[in-house]
Amino acid sequence: MSNLTRFSAALVLALPAAGQLRLETRAQVIVQVPRAVDRTGVEASLERGGWRVLEELPALGLLLVEVPLTQGLASAIARLSATPGVAFAEANGSGEGGEIVPNDTHFGVQWPLDNRGQGGGRAGADIEALRAWSLARGSAAVTVAVLDSGLTPAHPEFAGRVLPGIDFVNEDADPFDDQGHGTFVSGILAANADNAFGLAGVDHACALLPVKVLNQFNGGTVFDLTQGLVFAADAGAHVVNMSLINYPQTTALESALEYARNAGCVLVACAGNGGIGDADRSYPGRSPLTISVGATTDRDLRAVFSGTGNSLDLVAPGERVPATLRALTDGWTAFSGCSAATPIVSGMAAVLLSVDPTLTHDEIKQRLEAGAEDGVGSAADTPGRDNHYGHGRANLFRSLCLLDTGGPSIVAPAVLRLESPGPGGLSADDPAVIAALKSILAVDDLDPAPRLQVVSPGPLPLGKLVALAVTALDACGHATQRTLEIIAEDRG
Repeated sequence: MSNLTRFSAALVLALPAAGQLRLETRAQVIVQVPRAVDRTGVEASLERGGWRVLEELPALGLLLVEVPLTQGLASAIARLSATPGVAFAEANGSGEGGEIVPNDTHFGVQWPLDNRGQGGGRAGADIEALRAWSLARGSAAVTVAVLDSGLTPAHPEFAGRVLPGIDFVNEDADPFDDQGHGTFVSGILAANADNAFGLAGVDHACALLPVKVLNQFNGGTVFDLTQGLVFAADAGAHVVNMSLINYPQTTALESALEYARNAGCVLVACAGNGGIGDADRSYPGRSPLTISVGATTDRDLRAVFSGTGNSLDLVAPGERVPATLRALTDGWTAFSGCSAATPIVSGMAAVLLSVDPTLTHDEIKQRLEAGAEDGVGSAADTPGRDNHYGHGRANLFRSLCLLDTGGPSIVAPAVLRLESPGPGGLSADDPAVIAALKSILAVDDLDPAPRLQVVSPGPLPLGKLVALAVTALDACGHATQRTLEIIAEDRG
């Protein structure tokens, strides 16, 4: 049943003295009935009292109950809480997508990925995506659930990568984006790359699982979000993106977050768009179960709307970020808000998981925070963690390098044995010497093309071992040194 249908069924017409038509809706309450309790008996008791069960979420033992018109919300919660078999009762609150309405449609380059100072930005105020992509570009084995307004599945930017999703707003299996917010978010996170079309996502290889929890007006309910979290967890999502703000902190929603975390999901959420202190107000971002993401500008300054507070973990580009249009056209729009910053971090988490699928939520969080660039913003970006920038501005390249704890391996025998055609040995530029040096390999777990430095051994006298200094360096700056030996031996 859709939100629209659910609300329409409860509409009552009231005609005030002024003669203007006003629509009133019945309140809704979320109650939990533990598995050990006779749920059928509880539901029968509720119906006898005039309550109506609209929906249920068995995985968490939750029921969505409609309040009779004769009762206020507070008294209804009190009565339901006192009902035998009910563990708790709380209002079905609402939230909204964390969007600042975009108004600049001419921002033509993806500065969050590669900021060269275009558009008046500051060079380097980005996540170093180009360097990072030389190490990893994601994997189809990693699934990212986007809990939002849905997406346009036929869009070329998502072709071949969208998994069967769900719509908890309209209660069907078609999470079509009728608002645009979800497509913006999904494009920033995971738009196809190298397809001569549109934009490139942070992770352009992951599988996308669209879960519609926001309606066409960019609003959603606690119950729909709890359903979305449980669905994403049960579907095997590795990362869950929540570009959502201003949901109330409820027992049901916290239970759903715990459910997803216990299932192994990495949870990434908005830090809020209300500025100072909002990271400690806006939910689900303020939950310690999530990675809370604030927003920065193309000059590495905190976006004026970006939420601050103790709950903030890190920041990412989030003002005038180029985003995928809902229309199936080769275009983009500038998108602002923590909703734009959050998918950048979710995409980063997915890339990290493509390198090491065993990483947990806490391990991903630690590497994102440790890899963030600190002290690059305003004076409020003080050394170490602060309430304005968290641990710093996200950097995909640096976070990836934290997965590569050692230098490359040098693959070669301890002694390189060469045949000398005569008693004079071999010169340093002899083809046999050059071929032997080229046979030395460097192999790295992360960098597909580590560099190899070999100091020329000079002339090789016949029968004498000569030390050979070899150094292998990867893109992250890790080095391995090894001393080999090389000898020219009599062919006979």
